[in-house]
Amino acid sequence: MSKKAVFYLLIFFCTTLNAQRFKAVLQGSLAGTQVSGDELSGFNKAGLLAGAGVITALKKDLSLGFKILYLQKGSRKPSKLDQGDPTTYLLKLNYIEVPIQFRYKAGKKLFLEFGPSIAYLVKYKEENEDGELENRNAFSKIDLSLTGAIVYQINEFWEIRFEGWQSILPIRKHSDGITYRLNLGQYNSVIAIGIQYTIDSKKE
Repeated sequence: MSKKAVFYLLIFFCTTLNAQRFKAVLQGSLAGTQVSGDELSGFNKAGLLAGAGVITALKKDLSLGFKILYLQKGSRKPSKLDQGDPTTYLLKLNYIEVPIQFRYKAGKKLFLEFGPSIAYLVKYKEENEDGELENRNAFSKIDLSLTGAIVYQINEFWEIRFEGWQSILPIRKHSDGITYRLNLGQYNSVIAIGIQYTIDSKKE
C-alpha cells in the first residue's frame, strides 16, 4: 500500500461517513515492540504511536473506527557488559498504520476494540555494535496485523488506551530461509499505552 493509496482510503472513509454521525479523534501512545523469530525476547524497543481517525456508531453499543497512524516498531538488544556480552542489536521499522476497529461498549466507561490493521513500511534501519547491517533478507513493505484494545473513558473528551498489535503474516523470512509449521519468518509484536482525545463529542 503506497502513501497515495492510504490518502485516498482516508478520503473514501471520510466521504462515506459524512452522511452519518461521526467523531474525530487524535491519539498518542508510547509503544514497546519486539520482533518474534529474531531469537531475542522482550519488548525492549521503545516506539511512538501518533495519528488521527474517525469513529461512527453502528448500533447502541457498537461503533466502527478508522485511523491513520505513524507507528515505530522493531527490536533491540542492549549490551550486557556486566555479563561479558558487548554485542548490541537495533532494528527500527517505521510504518504508516491503518487500523479498522470495531468498538464495543463493555461497561459504563469501558470499551473493547478489535479488528485488522494494514501497515506500509516507510523506512527501516538495522545495526549492531559494528554498525549498519547490509545484505540481509528484505522486509515486506506490507505488515498485516490483528489489533485489540482496552479503553477507559475518563470523560467525554479523554480516554486511556491499552492496546496491542500482532502480525499475522511474516515481515521477512528467517536468515536461513527455514520454516516450521506456522513459523514462516519474523513477526512484529507491539504493546502500547496512551491517550485519545475526541474532537467532536456533541450529542445530537
